[in-house]
Amino acid sequence: MRTSRDGYQREGIHLYTKGNRVKLYVASAPYFSDVADDMLEVRRGDLVYLTGWGTCNVPFKPHEPGTKFSELAEHAVKRGADWRMLVWSNITERAQNHELRDLINALPPPEQYGPARFVYDDRLPHATSSHHQKSVIVRKGRDLVAYVGGVDLTNDRWDTIEHDQAELRERTGIKCLWDGWLDAHARIEGPATKDVAQNFFDRWNSDKKPSQDLMDDLLDFENPDFSKLPPIDEGEIPIDIPQDGTHAVQLCRTFSPDYDHYGFAPQGEQSIFHARIKAIRNAQNYIFIQDQYFILVPELLDAIMEMMPSIERFIVIVQRTVEAGYTGYAKYLYDMVAPIQKAYPDKFKLYTTKESKQLYIHSKLVIVDDVYVSLGSANWNRRSMTSDSEIGINIVDTELVQSPDNITVNKLARNFRIQKFMEATKLTYDKLDAMTFLEACDALEAAAHDDGTSIIEPYSVEDQAHFDFVPDALRQIVDPDVEEN
Repeated sequence: MRTSRDGYQREGIHLYTKGNRVKLYVASAPYFSDVADDMLEVRRGDLVYLTGWGTCNVPFKPHEPGTKFSELAEHAVKRGADWRMLVWSNITERAQNHELRDLINALPPPEQYGPARFVYDDRLPHATSSHHQKSVIVRKGRDLVAYVGGVDLTNDRWDTIEHDQAELRERTGIKCLWDGWLDAHARIEGPATKDVAQNFFDRWNSDKKPSQDLMDDLLDFENPDFSKLPPIDEGEIPIDIPQDGTHAVQLCRTFSPDYDHYGFAPQGEQSIFHARIKAIRNAQNYIFIQDQYFILVPELLDAIMEMMPSIERFIVIVQRTVEAGYTGYAKYLYDMVAPIQKAYPDKFKLYTTKESKQLYIHSKLVIVDDVYVSLGSANWNRRSMTSDSEIGINIVDTELVQSPDNITVNKLARNFRIQKFMEATKLTYDKLDAMTFLEACDALEAAAHDDGTSIIEPYSVEDQAHFDFVPDALRQIVDPDVEEN
């Protein structure tokens, strides 16, 4: 951890914690539902703190009235809870963010706390950097829960594992561009919740205030007054942190060393990056990735090539490149894929969603050997590993199960991998549960070549003539990097 922070100790956040209870979401609908339920349970003296890349006043439970983002906030504040949000000052999402900001910042303050606050955060090193963290912290009396993952509380995100709710998504204003959404998220109870909360406090209580420039005023990103917050456990009622779970959790982050005002990370933090390299190098059987991007990160490519001779499969399900050609993302994907594909065509499988399904892959998920799960906000690109603000968790389960391969693995990781294979293949859990890992890989491959029942297909990535004209300097703009600590 110190290496990822250039020798600086991380204050207030554990190296890892044991005894957590982690619930993983293979699709976003149950996540939205659980967040709504937790928000609806808050009372006087409780709190709701959030970080996000973007927001929108969408329903969290589209089948139920009264569950729009602003309605949940109003309910919480009326009952006396403290409500705080840190959201990136994203120009492309400005209108919908402003709508929610104006609704929340106008709420009458509760008796015990100051007014609810939606605060824009622009404290970043580069013009193209972003605050990409996605977290929710809810205190309910003695209980503290936290959520971390890839799902922003905004439009397009709500979807089920079946990806068959296009009509409902459109009718309720959830749909923006896509008919469905693939993602991954987690709910935490236990000691790691305080680590997630501390990350929020690190940013909120920073001496450097956000959005103080003239450009912020011109774009209406100016913030209302807000004060620093006390530690999470300084309420009238002490927090009861359970420690009877089976999950060890490590909270990892990205903060750029190129920004001078992260007092909590004076030389930045790249613990997500360092943990990912370590996880890859410890793989023995397989690596499974589902990600919005899979573009060249040289250190990650080196780690993969180092492990490919000894593992059985390397499976990647990635979003089809949809960005305009001038960004270079198609080239960066090819640069990542080509060396692996050339050297290990039988072991390496690359998939995307069937174009006819109009589904968007937004996950940031790595599973290794049915033992290790890593998810969060960080994409497989340089900016998420080194430059944007990111948050993620690495999870290992002490509850063990015997797989059909006669290998002892972690229950949580295996269950989640099977659920992700269910999502891709449309096979039942029971069928996939009975398969060896290689049999499940064969089922994945068969589904990719089916008549359209499944959602995946093989993704062919080939060299293109225009790649030669993508300048190296462009990459530092669209996928900024820093010197590795």
